[in-house]
This record gives sequence, C-alpha cells and structure tokens, in this order.
Amino acid sequence: MVPVAVKAVAVTLAMNYGVHVGSSLAFESVCVPHSMWDLAQSIVSTASPICGLLLSTMQVTQNTFAVTVTTTVAALVARSLAP
Repeated sequence: MVPVAVKAVAVTLAMNYGVHVGSSLAFESVCVPHSMWDLAQSIVSTASPICGLLLSTMQVTQNTFAVTVTTTVAALVARSLAP
C-alpha cells in the first residue's frame, strides 16, 4: 500500500511539472526568436518583464521538483533504515 505522503508528493510533482511545462512553452513562444526578424526583436523582448517572469518560474519549478524528489527519497530511505 502506498503511503498517503507519497500520493501527495506525486500530485505535487504533477502540478509542479504542469506549471513548468506551461511556462517553458510560453517562454519558447514569446521570448525565443523564430526568424531573422524575431532575432532583431528579441534584443528587446528577452529583457521584458514577461520573459523574466517566465524564466524565473521555470527556475523555481525546476528547483522545487529537485527538492521534492530528494526529500521524498531521503524520507523513504530513512524510514526503511529505522529499526
């Protein structure tokens, strides 16, 4: 039987992954140049607050994912080692 905490972590990771993918797709659509004209415009658009927000969101969700996985694995190992 899977502990409730592991189920909660799975839901948390799924939501976190959804936000990460959504922000990365939006970043790719808005901030990454797709043509030569976009390349010229990207000098301004990449420094925009929207691109900064999307990039920060991707960084935070990536860190949250890593911390959640590491903490869960550590807790499971600690539980299995307990007498």
